[in-house]
Amino acid sequence: MRTLIAVLLSCFMLESIAQEIPMFVGTYTNKGSQGIYLYMFNTEDGEATLYSATAAQDPSFLARSKNGKMLYAVREQEKETAEVSAYTFDGDLLSFVNSQPTEGGAPCHVAVGQKQPLALVSNYGGGSLAVFKLDENGALGEKIQLIQQEGQGPDKDRQEASHVHSAFFSADEKHVFVQNLGTDRVTIYRVAHEKDQYKLVEESVISTPAAGGPRHLVLDQKEKNLYVLLEMKAQIAHYTKEKDTWKLIDTLSINADGFTGENGAAEIKFSPDLKFLYASNRGEANSIALFSVDKSGALLKKSVYSTEGKGPRNFNISPDGRFLLVANQSTDDIVVFKRDLNSGEIIDTGKKIEVSTPVCIIF
Repeated sequence: MRTLIAVLLSCFMLESIAQEIPMFVGTYTNKGSQGIYLYMFNTEDGEATLYSATAAQDPSFLARSKNGKMLYAVREQEKETAEVSAYTFDGDLLSFVNSQPTEGGAPCHVAVGQKQPLALVSNYGGGSLAVFKLDENGALGEKIQLIQQEGQGPDKDRQEASHVHSAFFSADEKHVFVQNLGTDRVTIYRVAHEKDQYKLVEESVISTPAAGGPRHLVLDQKEKNLYVLLEMKAQIAHYTKEKDTWKLIDTLSINADGFTGENGAAEIKFSPDLKFLYASNRGEANSIALFSVDKSGALLKKSVYSTEGKGPRNFNISPDGRFLLVANQSTDDIVVFKRDLNSGEIIDTGKKIEVSTPVCIIF
């Protein structure tokens, strides 16, 4: 009998452990944040428990390796102190490995290859993309390229110069898509690889709607549909691929009908099943929009929700798709929404994670 009870208790403990997954939060540190926060997120009830904090300066954007053993963070500061750092994660704590200067001001995004040993850092202030080789242990190796983009856009206040905002790998990691808010362009690079040498080679450029300010993008599973989030217009520019050319099909607002206030679109993500698309808007909207995606890739706006806070800089969806969490930078909290797997609709759970200036959430 005791053996049976022990087995049942063991099973219960394993099930409880399996319900909690690590969740990392990147922040700005000008209001008292310590740096990178690790929470244990319960995928059953949406509760988050603070587990540890790692001291870092302005680690605004984070990325994890495929095996989850490495975490990378930018230090979003002026060129003289801007850098990207690598940490190991043993399932319990983060440990600093090394850092490299990004050679450009205000690095605001980092992407890490899951197949290619590369880290891509977008220098918003410097208008450049820094490319780093990763060592076998995941440490940051040498900078192999600094791609300086040039140009301006029609908005003289926001687009006075090049502002590289993000870079994303294609699924096979043979291409990289780089978004430049300052020039209204998405530049596509081929990842050239010979022996141990890597280089990004420019292949083509997509001109996005004028004064839109491309910030982030997502591709569908077959990479036939491309969705570019335009920060300044709070729109999604939908492109389809025809042979080797991306053709603009539609431009959709992420705001509620009738909204006329200030915009600041920030993040765009697919649901795990790729049936729904979400996009956040800051400014005076403080909202997150839900779109359904049909078989052709066309978007239909279903709902626009309040983020129950201000400055929704970033959001993420739990790996099982059951929760959507929004980082409200201006109100120092992360709001937890319950997500309907069938309809995509989200409902505020009433749960909030109090954290100073949250900027990025990753699982």
